[in-house]
Amino acid sequence: MAVAGALIAAVACPWLGGCRPTEVKVSETPIRIVEETVGRGRAAEAGDVVCIAYRVTLPDGTELLKDDEFCFTLGAGAVIAGFDETIPGMRRGGRRVADCPPHKHWGRIGYGKGGKQIPRNTHLMLDVRLTSIQ
Repeated sequence: MAVAGALIAAVACPWLGGCRPTEVKVSETPIRIVEETVGRGRAAEAGDVVCIAYRVTLPDGTELLKDDEFCFTLGAGAVIAGFDETIPGMRRGGRRVADCPPHKHWGRIGYGKGGKQIPRNTHLMLDVRLTSIQ
């Protein structure tokens, strides 16, 4: 339900004027990011090994992927571009929700088999909490 609320906030915030989503311009299409919690300490930057807890959902809230601790080198292309472009500037304990367009994940080919498949050409909601910067 929290992600559904974040989705509503991400869509409604620009019109309600109550919050200011961060917009990160990347190629032709920006990733819309709502910073839910700022966090503490130094900001993550390319080259840092970051550990995150994340949840990936469809815009309707259907959960597709989830992990409580996933670590990778930020900016090295080890993850989908949506993560590499959402996390820079986050601080430990921070949380962001991003609307990830198809060309920033598996796009035209989709991903997976069975019930938790990432459909082709769909937006994904990335709910990310930065747990540590190493």
